Amino acid sequence: MWDAFLVSAVGLQAQKDQLDTIASNLANTNTVAYKRRTVDFSGLLDRSAAPAGASAQNAEATRLTQVRVDLVPGEVRPTGRPLDVAITGPGFIEVNLRDGRTAYSRGGSLQINEDGLLSLASGQVLKADIRIPAGSTAVEVLADGSVRALLKGDDKPTVLGQIELVNFTSSETLAPMGSGLFELRDVNAEPARAWPGEQWANPLSSGALEASNVRMVDEMVHLMLAQRVYELNAKVAQAADEMMGLTNSLRR
Repeated sequence: MWDAFLVSAVGLQAQKDQLDTIASNLANTNTVAYKRRTVDFSGLLDRSAAPAGASAQNAEATRLTQVRVDLVPGEVRPTGRPLDVAITGPGFIEVNLRDGRTAYSRGGSLQINEDGLLSLASGQVLKADIRIPAGSTAVEVLADGSVRALLKGDDKPTVLGQIELVNFTSSETLAPMGSGLFELRDVNAEPARAWPGEQWANPLSSGALEASNVRMVDEMVHLMLAQRVYELNAKVAQAADEMMGLTNSLRR
């Protein structure tokens, strides 16, 4: 009888994770470069994942779900703003976090911070360390990642640096950390590097932004399925409770 309660509890928690993930996807339908999350239930079936000496209840607690990221590119939508950058294929732009770590972004609306460095709209400076001199005009990002600007007193634009793309063999290497950024799950993972338009890297789309890859219809279908499975797991607990009550009454 207790096994039925345990199965129901694990199922309810797993579907709660699924519902939370779907809700996050729906809330970010219009977020620039957002990558939809999916829930991996394989850990629920991995009986070998339990640590030695763990109780049955604790073992189940260690085998819940894992959220994965769907890195399928979203639609590229033109904006006309020179510092808007969309990655049209695989790859990420490296940025520096304030604590010195490296994070990865799919681009977006770039800006020039107070130090003249090119950065994301959320404030993280590009690892390419591209500095825009004061008084520069006509700053733009080209398809090959080159950043150029018309310096004060010049009549021709000057290339100030180039944005490099990095990529990983598996989406499981990256974990979302909010604000459109990703961090490495495995600090020893080495990314592949390429300039936009070379090797595996597609040219950048300047003056455009990548839309979210969330499809509303798909998420609504997943939502209905998750709600239905949640209800079925709740009925398992209800049936187990009724059977336990019946057993207790027979003992009297």
